[in-house]
Amino acid sequence: MKTESSKVTKRRLSPETLKLNTPAWIRASCREDFDSIEIEAVMEALDSQGVPTQYIKILRELYKNFTSKISPFYNNINIDVKRGVRQGDTISPKLFTSTLQNVMRTLEWDNMGVKIDGRQIHHLRFADDIVLITPDISQAERMLADFDKACGKIGLRLNLKKTMFMKNGLVSFAPFTLNGTNTSKCSSYVYLGREINMMNDLAPELSRWKRAAWGDFKSTEDVVERTKNTRLRAHLFDSTVRFG
Repeated sequence: MKTESSKVTKRRLSPETLKLNTPAWIRASCREDFDSIEIEAVMEALDSQGVPTQYIKILRELYKNFTSKISPFYNNINIDVKRGVRQGDTISPKLFTSTLQNVMRTLEWDNMGVKIDGRQIHHLRFADDIVLITPDISQAERMLADFDKACGKIGLRLNLKKTMFMKNGLVSFAPFTLNGTNTSKCSSYVYLGREINMMNDLAPELSRWKRAAWGDFKSTEDVVERTKNTRLRAHLFDSTVRFG
């Protein structure tokens, strides 16, 4: 899902979850995602999503007999790399998101989530930033367990320290666990650059933007004070305070 689409959907969901008494959103995060993903799972994902065979063959060759070298105490050691996509390669994020898309396709969540404007919505996904939307805590636990199990099959693991859930004030607190580990509860979090909370309260987000904008503007204070060019001063204000 594109960034703007995800943002708009999340803004639409905030007031709807209050009306529908929807308690939980879970923000799931994978651990060492680029380093641990299975290469074969990547190739299968590309094939199932219609990537031309010749491109898949090229990628297979690039990842065949792939090694990494370290030099502790000036001794060169070659390590065979059996999993993970290459860090820093421009195509790596696309390979990862394609594979994650395949994972989501295997999950039987047709009746999960909440219905908004006649359409069932159970998750939002942008790259590896995933939000699960559920109508109750028991379904939240099941969805997170399903996702964790599916990720495990391709070498990914959930980072439970970064995985958290958020509920609205209409629902009493209930413990939420995965594999015996409690999942942290939060009242708000930043999703794709915007602070989200269950009350759809924009005040914290506006305050956060204001602090960030003035922080950026402060870094140009010396330049602003030295110039008498009003147009330049206005440009600095626009680029930092208004859009910072």
